[in-house]
Amino acid sequence: MDGRTRRWAGHREARRLELVDAAVVAIEQHGPDVTTEQIAAQAGVSRPGLYRHFEGKDDLQAAIAARSVERLVAELEPVWRPSGRPREMLERAIAAHLRWLSEHANVYKYLKRNSLPTGDDSVETASTNVRSVVSAHVAEMLVDGSLGAEMPPASAHPLAYGLVGMVDAAAAHWLDEPHGALVEHLGAQLTEACWAVIRVTVGAVVIDALDRVGAETG
Repeated sequence: MDGRTRRWAGHREARRLELVDAAVVAIEQHGPDVTTEQIAAQAGVSRPGLYRHFEGKDDLQAAIAARSVERLVAELEPVWRPSGRPREMLERAIAAHLRWLSEHANVYKYLKRNSLPTGDDSVETASTNVRSVVSAHVAEMLVDGSLGAEMPPASAHPLAYGLVGMVDAAAAHWLDEPHGALVEHLGAQLTEACWAVIRVTVGAVVIDALDRVGAETG
């Protein structure tokens, strides 16, 4: 690829990203049922002009999902660098996740509605599934000892996906039907539930030891 071709490819990619960011703004404004016409209007292009940069609606949805997950991971960056007591780390992680969901509720609902299958209708791609991305990060942290103790993958992955799945399901229901609960109350409730599961899985003796270490290094 010569320099001119690379510059053109870079320009097209930059333009595509601008359109994706405009689509996210449109979703925030109009909700998860946003139309392609509303996205195009926000981007300042015609509908055909929008699709000159995407291979159809599925490609556009996948790009929006990937961009949203990228932003979520960036906003949760402090969570991926844990310090302090294990329970405090869990509390911060859940609070950060819930804060993102509550601040970007329309985008989250859009992602839930438009996750794309990988070929098997029961499986969703990580790029279109916030839960999968966060779960993978948590599992990696459990395996490599970032949370204070190394766990075998056979235990770490089910635990991570189970905990994140519980938080995600509870948050999704809360967004639709809060029943008067504040996000802080939901976070406290989920922290207690997740902590109980972790203590059972890892063992109270190990948790107590990690807690002492966290108090010294936090």
